[in-house]
Amino acid sequence: MEAEPRRGVRGSASAFVRLPGPEVYRRLWRLFAGSFFLVVGVQVAWFVAWNVLHDLWPAYDTNAYWLAARHVIEGSPLYIPAQIWTAGAYKYPPIFAQLVLPIGILPEVVVDWAWRIVGVMCLRYLAGSWRLTLIATVQWFFFEELGFGNVTFQLGAVCLFALRDRRGAYLLPWFAGMKFGPGLLIPYLWFTRPEWRRSLAAGCGIFASACLVSFAISPGLWLDYLGTFGWETASEMRSMYVYAFVPDRGGVDFAIRLAIGVAIILAAVRWRKDWLALIAATATMPIFSLTRLVVLIGLWPLWLRGRTQDWVARGGRTRAFCAELLLRLGLISNASAEETPTAG
Repeated sequence: MEAEPRRGVRGSASAFVRLPGPEVYRRLWRLFAGSFFLVVGVQVAWFVAWNVLHDLWPAYDTNAYWLAARHVIEGSPLYIPAQIWTAGAYKYPPIFAQLVLPIGILPEVVVDWAWRIVGVMCLRYLAGSWRLTLIATVQWFFFEELGFGNVTFQLGAVCLFALRDRRGAYLLPWFAGMKFGPGLLIPYLWFTRPEWRRSLAAGCGIFASACLVSFAISPGLWLDYLGTFGWETASEMRSMYVYAFVPDRGGVDFAIRLAIGVAIILAAVRWRKDWLALIAATATMPIFSLTRLVVLIGLWPLWLRGRTQDWVARGGRTRAFCAELLLRLGLISNASAEETPTAG
């Protein structure tokens, strides 16, 4: 006669060790994600409030745009010899100062915050989710660039949009006129998306026509703008967050980075890699600052999210753990996570 199994014995795994089920893990992940975003949200709110109350968050670049509009209204010189650190210096073609002329009649603080709100919306588009946007804002270079009020977020959003939708081809020439780098996307899209060529040609034609009208209205401003290239090529690339191959010669430094950007674009065309094209278009700017790397967050919805979803879909306990983490942080979709077994 077989002996009955002993019950209640200390050390019996079946009686005393019970692993949590999948639902328990899901609840713990929800608690973690909720607590994480609460803490991050409080920190971001505190940072903004503290800087506003202490007047420590000046919109450095937006100030230049507002002053440019004021100069056009008042008829004062739009361009003056300036170094990289010169506050309020306007360095874009005259047409942009003419287009934003209405902001010159508004209080500067209103323009600053309106532009920052636009920047946040562009960051949301680049990130692909509000959760990733919130995570991004706690990184110092993201908040620094948002505080500067440059066109970086807008430029990155337009480049990503142009890679997704042919309507973005109409915007590329305008941003290429400001920062040069987005112009590299024009040949990339021309060779990799033949059906977009008409939109690209139309966008370039519209921008060129607008510049001709601007020149007809104020030829002197355009001559002054051409004169700035002499100052810029000899300027020093020495400032906070700025890195240069040739710090003493801005023109030479930009030429080197432009050559690198062209090489990357040629590789992107060869292998049809949108993510390489995005890097080339956003990193090739007249000035390279660490804060400009903010636009590379667009690589997540463009390329990395898909690669991650493929990785977690392969299964396995480690991948399941990572899949649940990415899901709760809003970085992958429910569909991809459901394909991966839940830990536990």
